[in-house]
Amino acid sequence: MIFSLLKISRKTSATLAGIAIGAASLWGLAMWQNIPMAELLRLSLAILVMLAGLALAALCAVALGKLLAAALKRLFRGRRG
Repeated sequence: MIFSLLKISRKTSATLAGIAIGAASLWGLAMWQNIPMAELLRLSLAILVMLAGLALAALCAVALGKLLAAALKRLFRGRRG
């Protein structure tokens, strides 16, 4: 595989190959259905923004959960002593 020449790990090369295959399939489908490239790019950008928003929301939820767990631990530790 060409990614082995670039000294990229197996998982990274599999991810890049999957993205390339997905992009080629999406491009082929767009050409088959006569979807303009501008609309395809706009849709792809909207999906990326949505995924980034979901990742940010998940990160905030995990951080909030950890803060609440630390606060509860501190609260119960104070009651014992």
